[in-house]
Amino acid sequence: MHSSTFRPANKLSPLTETEVKQFVETWYARLDVHPPVTEMLPMLAEENLTMQLPEVTLHGQEDFLQWYEGVIHKFFNEIHTLKKVDIRIALNQAEVHLVVNWQADTWKAPAAKSQWIGFDATQRWLIERSAQTLLPAIVTYSVEQFVPMPGSLSL
Repeated sequence: MHSSTFRPANKLSPLTETEVKQFVETWYARLDVHPPVTEMLPMLAEENLTMQLPEVTLHGQEDFLQWYEGVIHKFFNEIHTLKKVDIRIALNQAEVHLVVNWQADTWKAPAAKSQWIGFDATQRWLIERSAQTLLPAIVTYSVEQFVPMPGSLSL
């Protein structure tokens, strides 16, 4: 056995900037199409998950599940457009600062028509590689600023 080929079983490979950028793009592409929550949960840390959203702070995957099931029934025609993505890799973590433009339609019964909403959201994420899936996973997700676009309905 050559010692140069031996890797401890618990050693996770470091995240790369390319991998993290693709992860962020995949997250928003999935949010736009409202996939089953089973496609979203593997993108979230199984332990210590905290998501600070404008309307609520979520702790853990169970909170996310309840939140997700609510928003996919409230918003439609969603479009998330990344305006800025700044990734810093340190040790086994990636800190991501991003600005995403989010636009959607919403409808409240008995209104005759839906209404448009649009916001620029400044966010900070902490991503780590999951020891279970070996894929990137969001550990913290914080919306730091949520600025409505002109003419947008407020949340």
